[in-house]
Amino acid sequence: INWNLLFDCSSRGVTLTKGDVMEGPGIKAVFTATAPQASIGDTSRCGIAEAMVKSLSMENAGNADFGIAAAEGRVPPTDAEWEALFRAL
Repeated sequence: INWNLLFDCSSRGVTLTKGDVMEGPGIKAVFTATAPQASIGDTSRCGIAEAMVKSLSMENAGNADFGIAAAEGRVPPTDAEWEALFRAL
């Protein structure tokens, strides 16, 4: 077991923001880079992949610019939660 697996398992949640305005880790990056939990500025590879696939079936995601961040959670968003996330953009 390594921090990558721990992070992937505990950060299945996702947040979306309209535009390229997500906050980065700033000077805390050196401390959060290998943290097993989601921190400001983190994006999980699972969350990005899932968001990109889900965006293909969302009308308001077409030709849209949005940021994806990791959030605490052991399960990915449901279809209804994805719809709500994209509707809020």
